[in-house]
Amino acid sequence: MKPFFSIVIPTLNEEKYLPRLINNLENQINKNFETIIVDGKSTDATKKIIFKHKKFFNFKFIEIEPNLSNQKNLGGKIALGKYLIFIDADMLVSKYFTNIAEKQIKNKKGLVFLPYVIPQEKKEYPEINIIFPIVNKLVEWSQTINKPFSSGPSMIWEKNAFNLIGGFDNLFGEDHHIIRKAFYWGIKAKCLPKLKVNFSLRRMKKEGKLKLIYHFITATTYLLFKDKLQEKTFKYTMGGQVYNTKDVKVKKEEFFKGYLKQINKLFNKLIKD
Repeated sequence: MKPFFSIVIPTLNEEKYLPRLINNLENQINKNFETIIVDGKSTDATKKIIFKHKKFFNFKFIEIEPNLSNQKNLGGKIALGKYLIFIDADMLVSKYFTNIAEKQIKNKKGLVFLPYVIPQEKKEYPEINIIFPIVNKLVEWSQTINKPFSSGPSMIWEKNAFNLIGGFDNLFGEDHHIIRKAFYWGIKAKCLPKLKVNFSLRRMKKEGKLKLIYHFITATTYLLFKDKLQEKTFKYTMGGQVYNTKDVKVKKEEFFKGYLKQINKLFNKLIKD
């Protein structure tokens, strides 16, 4: 019997985070899924650590050259499930995740679904936690206009629809772009408030809270005017190894003196264009 879901996880040097997600998937009360890990030839112990789970948890492990879009597309190509769940290695889900997901999809009936995202460290950073109900509502609102975007890489696709539009394009911000591409095909994403994905604030811990807020504001503003994010504007390096170094603290005055000026400059440029 084919699984209802195929959970696709792209990885690169995720020895620290991926085992936690695998544990979450091992403990799902509804085993209505298969798991596909597409690794970008990690140089750390990712493969070794994950294969320790093999006797407890059945999954497919594939290695290709590191490329986020290609990794996710390959996972989708070999998937057996009716629906594809794309999720990052540093995310966590409750033991009811796949059970709630199946019920919500059958109830709402659609081709693309976006879970609500909440920070794992919500108690540690309560001020950041306040922002994400707004983020989720903003993403949901964006589906009603001609400039929809996602809340990040966690999303669920009906497999035939995913293949029909050609999967993820090989560009920066592929998770936002595919939602917009779907819109142009006449496919609107549906948000699922009852389905939660916990994402890591590891990027914030490295770059600082103010810089993360800056990136969110600028990226959201950019997406409301443009179809694609520019990599030179929003730098992002794939791989867990990025977060194994010391955190960088950002001073408040740097944000108020520099970032607000940059946000204003970007906003004026987008309006002129």
